[in-house]
Amino acid sequence: MKTFVGITGTTSVGKSNVAVHLAQLMNTEVISADSMQIYKGMDIGTAKIKPEEAHGIKHHMIDIVEPDCNYSSYLYQRDTSNIIDNMCSVPIVVGGTGFYFDSLLYPPEFGNSTPKRRAELQEILHRDGLAVLAEMLKNLDEQTYSEIDLCNPKRVIRAIEIAESGKPKSQGQGKIKPRYNMVLFVLERERNALYAQIDNRVDRMIEQGLVDEVRNLVDKYGYIDTPAFSAIGYKEIIEYLQKNTTLQEVIDKIKINSRHYAKRQITYFKKMNVTDIIDVDGKNSAEIATYIYRQLKNQGII
Repeated sequence: MKTFVGITGTTSVGKSNVAVHLAQLMNTEVISADSMQIYKGMDIGTAKIKPEEAHGIKHHMIDIVEPDCNYSSYLYQRDTSNIIDNMCSVPIVVGGTGFYFDSLLYPPEFGNSTPKRRAELQEILHRDGLAVLAEMLKNLDEQTYSEIDLCNPKRVIRAIEIAESGKPKSQGQGKIKPRYNMVLFVLERERNALYAQIDNRVDRMIEQGLVDEVRNLVDKYGYIDTPAFSAIGYKEIIEYLQKNTTLQEVIDKIKINSRHYAKRQITYFKKMNVTDIIDVDGKNSAEIATYIYRQLKNQGII
C-alpha cells in the first residue's frame, strides 16, 4: 500500500508554505487538496500559491479545469490517485478540503444517482432554494449535514444522493480498507488569532484585486451556477457586482463566511484519522516542516 503525507487545517492557517518547506526536505512534490484551487483564473480568492512561493517545488491539481465545469470529488480521487500511483517519492497532499482526503482513502462506493433524480434535486434547488435541500440532508444524514459546506449546492446535492442510496455518507468511511496509508498532520491556531489571520487575508485579497478577478470571470462566463461561482469570496463579490450590496458590506460578509467555514473545517477534521495536531502559533513554516519531517523519519515513513 502506497503512502502519502497529508497536511490540512483551516483556511489561513499557513498550510501551503509548510508543504513547500517539507517538500524541500523530503525531495518530493505537492498535490493540492483544495476544491477551489483546481479552477483556472481563480487565484486571489483561493490564495493560490505563487510561482515564487513554490520555490521550484512541483504542484499538482491546481489550475486543471475552467470555472464553468462541474468537477466532482470522484474526479478528484481518480486524477489524484493516478498521480500518487505514478510517483516514486512519498507525495505531500495539502489543502483544507477534508472530504478530498476521504475520497482518496475511500473512493466512492455508493450513491450512484440517476440523471432523473439529479434533475429533480436541481429543480428543488432552483424552485425552493438551498435551505430546503439542506433540511432534506439533515433528515437523511445529520452527521454529514453537520460536516459539509451547506453553502455549496453541489456538495449538498451529492450528499443527498449518497444518503438516498441507502447508506449515508457518514457511514461509508471506515467500512472498507483504505486505498492508501495516510499520515495526516492538522495545523491549528488559537481561535482569536485564526480569526485575525482570516480578516487580514480578506483585506489583502481586496487590495490585490479580488473584485477585478471576479469581474473578469463574470465577463468571460456570465453569472453561472457552478461550484466555482459559489465559493466564498466569489459569490459575495458577485452580489456586489450585481449592485445588491456595498463593497464594505461584502468584505464583512466574506470575513464572517470564512470564519463559519473554518468552524466547519474544524468539525470535519475531528472525525478524520489524524496522526498529529500541531499548534502553529509562534512557529514559522520552516520550523513546522522540520518537526513534521522528524516525525516522519521517526515513524520510518521516509
